[in-house]
Amino acid sequence: TKNGEDERQVLFRDTSPTIAASATAEQLPPPEVDDFGLEVFPILFHTKGDNEDDEGNGAKHQDSIQDEKLDLGDPVVYYSRQNDCLQTEMKKLFSHHLFPNTFQFAEDAFGTGPPDAINLWIGNEKSVSSMHKDHYENLFYVCSGQKEFVLCPPSDVLFLHEGMFSSGTFRRMKEVAEDGETENGLTSRWGVVPDESDCEGASDVRTKWIEPDIKKICLEERHQNTSEFPLLSKAHPVKVLVSEGEMIYIPSLWYHRVTQTCETVGVNYWFDMKFDSPHWCYFNFLQNLKKI
Repeated sequence: TKNGEDERQVLFRDTSPTIAASATAEQLPPPEVDDFGLEVFPILFHTKGDNEDDEGNGAKHQDSIQDEKLDLGDPVVYYSRQNDCLQTEMKKLFSHHLFPNTFQFAEDAFGTGPPDAINLWIGNEKSVSSMHKDHYENLFYVCSGQKEFVLCPPSDVLFLHEGMFSSGTFRRMKEVAEDGETENGLTSRWGVVPDESDCEGASDVRTKWIEPDIKKICLEERHQNTSEFPLLSKAHPVKVLVSEGEMIYIPSLWYHRVTQTCETVGVNYWFDMKFDSPHWCYFNFLQNLKKI
């Protein structure tokens, strides 16, 4: 201990990312199955912006969401359930003890008990999760391949142009293709169907969304054109590559955009965050400061 604090608590106290080496089913369209028997999901140009929607929905402007059709070419296979799938849907795999039930050092440091969820992630460089934040302390381990994270601290909430947008779901369109050929009545084209709200008087579903591509504008174009999103020049993005055998700690409320450099398999552990912490209070202060 140091001044009454456990060394593990000191390690996580500053909440900086650290790398350690070594919808309901009836609401969703039925998944497609490829020649290998794998479920195929469409690539989303944008995925959910704040992990508030677990049905694979994406946000788009209201004026472009109606009757939009996208020719995305070959579908992209990506597995991401975010529902504690390793312990619920893959009990047989998890029973072989390939993955630990928890990390005791993390429980001691976070002080919130065992992980709320243990998830499996499988994808390649074509699948991207847009910039978002989680209300979890996140330990992500790369089993094979390499993950790419673009990270921004919670204080960047003032500069990321986060807003509320209408959301929609990508679905295969039921119509006759130009060549007259269809597959089970569905064409190869994907359309965006607006989500309908269950609340009386609400016309559409709204979700938090970070519109600009932080990696492209800040890291690749080096702020050459920020006229549309001028506050991005004040953000602090950093790109981190996590390779096979390495684990990254992403603190709660840190923004992150995630993809892979190749076919990658990863497992993450979500530990609940402390909502009575100064970090949560300060973050909410900054969020409300944006409205002034």
